[in-house]
Amino acid sequence: MGYINPLFNEQRIIKEQSKPVLLPEIKQEKKVKVRQIRADKTHKLKFPVTNIERMKLQSLCKQVQRSLKSKGAEPIQQTKLNTLLLHYGLNNPAILEWDWPYKDSKHYMHTNLLETVFEREIGGPYGLAIRKGLSERKTAYMVIMSVLKWLEGGGNIEEIF
Repeated sequence: MGYINPLFNEQRIIKEQSKPVLLPEIKQEKKVKVRQIRADKTHKLKFPVTNIERMKLQSLCKQVQRSLKSKGAEPIQQTKLNTLLLHYGLNNPAILEWDWPYKDSKHYMHTNLLETVFEREIGGPYGLAIRKGLSERKTAYMVIMSVLKWLEGGGNIEEIF
């Protein structure tokens, strides 16, 4: 059935005759998109402690929890306290000592540093672990034990928070 106006019939014929021939698509190289690292990504780092060191860190955590509770703040967990101690030690290299006796006791405590801080300060190509010739765990151990000794020698825990 055709159109009444012959002009429209011609357009339909032209459209049917001029269907484009599909050429095989040229495969384009897929560009691999590099994913950005989240800004709040953390690096879990565990360090060995003896029973005495564990008790010292846990009692410090209890002291801090009591202090924060009296101020009306939320209590702090052990991992968060360890992370704050490590961060404080990294920001104050004058209090660090590198001659602590180190033995892998197979009993660990944990820290949760930001990935960017970990790469810049401890584990990266110019981090403390490379500069001092130590493992990342040993570096974290030395820093945290130095801060703990500083606190025992009269340091102020309020500076860390």
